[in-house]
Amino acid sequence: MKTRKIAIDGVASSGKSTVGRILAERLNYEFIDSGLLYRLATLNVVLKGLKKEEYPLAVSDFNVDIKEGKIFLNGNEVSLSKLRDKSIDVLVSPVSEDPTVREVITKELQRIADKSNVVMVGRDIGTVVLPNAFLKIFLTATLEERASRRFKELILKGIDTTYQEVYENLKMRDIIDSSRSVAPLTVPEDAYVIDTTNLTIDEVITLIMEFIKGKEYALRNSQNYSDSLF
Repeated sequence: MKTRKIAIDGVASSGKSTVGRILAERLNYEFIDSGLLYRLATLNVVLKGLKKEEYPLAVSDFNVDIKEGKIFLNGNEVSLSKLRDKSIDVLVSPVSEDPTVREVITKELQRIADKSNVVMVGRDIGTVVLPNAFLKIFLTATLEERASRRFKELILKGIDTTYQEVYENLKMRDIIDSSRSVAPLTVPEDAYVIDTTNLTIDEVITLIMEFIKGKEYALRNSQNYSDSLF
């Protein structure tokens, strides 16, 4: 079955997950946050007490299903709260950098995307995971705006932090994401780049829906042209 794939990449706290989830609901597509799979692998690292050289063992038996917003690992539902635990937060970046972990998760994401229409968000979706996606979006925003958003989000969750701490963490995350040896964060050549600094979520969604209409129009025209040749 041929499925339609929409890839959304972007820097940390640029609005990828929020935009992706709302867009998927509007299109009636499955929403896939690739970061959750890396958190699943990290959960295995924690549960099995794996050392750095043993990280590949975290994905040795790794079958993921995502249904109606619920995530299942090898048939067992895993709560999102468990994946957001601090023990996962501190390890997810180094686990994600492991080449074997990335290779296995990339294949798993591709398998999921072949099952149904998806909106998939991450940092290497349009470049590595779904290079032939129907539409590619790259979200960005100023570091100051992203830090402000993240700071407000954490305060609402009751997490004790400061704006400066959030700012420095995001700044470091940008450096790590763009300089890692495996699948560094880059803008796909054929992606639409949206700066969300001064845009509302609704405005971003409206832009993307216009891009989808444009792609569909171009696709119909190319098919009509091909048909006219025969």
